[in-house]
Amino acid sequence: MGCLDRYIAVALLKGWILVLLVVVSVFSLFALVVELDHVDNSYQIMDALMFVLLTIPQRALDLAPVIALLGSLIALASMARHNELMAMQAAGVTPSRFIRSVALVTALLVLLLGLASEYLSAPLYLRAETQRMLVSSNGGLLAGRGLWSNDRRRFFNVRGLRDGYVPEGIDLYQFEPDGKLRVSIHASHAEVKGTREWILIDVWRKQLVDGRLVSRHLERLEMGDFWSREELPLLSFSTAAMSVTGLYRYAAHLQATGQRAGRFQLAFWQRITWPLAAGIMALLAIPACFGADPQRNQAFARRVTLGAIAGILFYLGTRIIYTGGMLLKLPPLLVALLPLVLLLSVGGVLFSRLLAGRVTQRRGIPGVRQ
Repeated sequence: MGCLDRYIAVALLKGWILVLLVVVSVFSLFALVVELDHVDNSYQIMDALMFVLLTIPQRALDLAPVIALLGSLIALASMARHNELMAMQAAGVTPSRFIRSVALVTALLVLLLGLASEYLSAPLYLRAETQRMLVSSNGGLLAGRGLWSNDRRRFFNVRGLRDGYVPEGIDLYQFEPDGKLRVSIHASHAEVKGTREWILIDVWRKQLVDGRLVSRHLERLEMGDFWSREELPLLSFSTAAMSVTGLYRYAAHLQATGQRAGRFQLAFWQRITWPLAAGIMALLAIPACFGADPQRNQAFARRVTLGAIAGILFYLGTRIIYTGGMLLKLPPLLVALLPLVLLLSVGGVLFSRLLAGRVTQRRGIPGVRQ
């Protein structure tokens, strides 16, 4: 990486960090206002504040394309306003060379976003939701011991979740009316089918028969109607609490067991394509600033403003596309790729116009080195 590449990289990083601090602060304030509505005797203000703080990385990832575009616009606009872009062009820096410099640091941004999605945002979001449930359960959910609940004379315990959604470490105890233990069941994990049907996997069942406790191993055990996902708080984690690999494994598990996997497949592909969308948005700032005349204040400011509006519209538009795709039951990969294809189409048109305009301008100016 040469001096020019490093200079552009530092300018872009400063722009991204500045926008990140502003945008995430604003949206975190909105999130805190929403959390304060849930404050009660068990879930207090400090708990709401901790939840908002732990979910900041996920919030930043959700807004990454907007942050990348606005940060790049601010950085490149500042360089244009100080005639740095004009000086680079006078020194022989072509648009293609400038695009390459921006693309280098943008590729690093895409990589960091992908790693953060897998190893930072999802674990912290899972921790935030777990702590909120621990506090809100009034003792029903015990840290390190899972969820304890009872249904008449049946006591049920789920120790934790695999990949954020598969219940594991399950114990069930059923008592007689006189208080004697009738059945004791331990399962490694469970499948939740339909609305309430639970199927225990890898089960050890101990049952009182003629005064003796008989132990038996079963590969599967149907429990019939039990808790739904909505009634069992431990299973209500959002897809934001699942890593990319966790989403892939759970979607494959649902598909293999004949259950609906579209929501998790879409979340998986969205996590894959979202960093790429942020990278493309960062590159789209180049035509908005590189081809503008910094001395024409109104035209230049209009380009920057339109770029900011485009970023916000993209963020809102992708939400509409994802929701519409799910309602229409379109293939998740197609739904996730559609915003990316639209961005690439717009980017292709803008960059071709930029490069074509520069070639025409060079040919029209005598003495300019080709």
